[in-house]
Amino acid sequence: MITLRSFGCLIFPCIYLYFRNLIANRKHFIKEDFLYFIPPILFGFTNLLIRKYAISLHIIVYFLFAAIASYYMILSYLELKNKLWSRQSTVAIVDKQKGLIRNWTIFFFVLCCLCISRLLITLFLDIYIAGYSDGTSYFWVAAILSCILYFKILLTPVDLHAGITINHQEKKEYFELVFEDFWIVSDSVLVENCQDLKLKERMDANLVSYIHEIERMALKQFYFRKSSVCMRDFAIILGIPKSHLIYIFKYHSNVNFFEFKKTVRIYDAICLIEAGFLKSNALMCLSKKIGFSSCNLFLISFKEITGAVPQEYNKMIKE
Repeated sequence: MITLRSFGCLIFPCIYLYFRNLIANRKHFIKEDFLYFIPPILFGFTNLLIRKYAISLHIIVYFLFAAIASYYMILSYLELKNKLWSRQSTVAIVDKQKGLIRNWTIFFFVLCCLCISRLLITLFLDIYIAGYSDGTSYFWVAAILSCILYFKILLTPVDLHAGITINHQEKKEYFELVFEDFWIVSDSVLVENCQDLKLKERMDANLVSYIHEIERMALKQFYFRKSSVCMRDFAIILGIPKSHLIYIFKYHSNVNFFEFKKTVRIYDAICLIEAGFLKSNALMCLSKKIGFSSCNLFLISFKEITGAVPQEYNKMIKE
């Protein structure tokens, strides 16, 4: 039990690395991450040695524990403040996705701070009143906060890497629309062409399904990473006639198919940049990966949509 308590502060670098990797959209640890576990491990061995050979110095353990907890929460705050909370994208769809992560990290960070505050207050009370509870006093406070976190995750599960809210009662393809501002889902659009009126009768009932499937194929299946994708190809992969796709972009979209394809590719590029793609790859590789046949066209399109070139955007997210 004493050993577990001695190394319990390993939770603090885990919290910091969770926030850091979430911001970077990285799902796996890298070698450098393990360096953050060195201080807690050293603290654990120090605590064991003091308890065994110099119990009179146990008060030092309290201050070391407080210092480690404060250090990692300050690191977490700076990481979140500089790279997420105070940063807004010039692209509305990107900022919308970041808003989901921003709200979750604020909620989780506040809960962590409250739990740590409870622990630190308990430790300092032990020092002044010589209670020596090893931080177990008022443990019910931490239990309540943990229950709040549990029910938050249980009732509103969120896939933060994909930026979607999960609803297990809905079909898989019905995730939150990223390009919601692009679409006109009203069935009261004015259609005068006789042929389009016939399409309207057949499509109104499944219009929302079509739009969700368009975004799913574009964002989840990365179909626009193929450089030679045309409307006919996309209609085939969707399993609908080309006339249906033409109808959707004519009457139910604020952008045409070409602009939608370009925006999806730039959105894809932004996600890759924020995940660190340019750390080990050149701009040419990025432009080819997202489907542009020309690097110059990619640069022009990126600046047109974001207001900055990829290098500038990459620099901004590092600051």
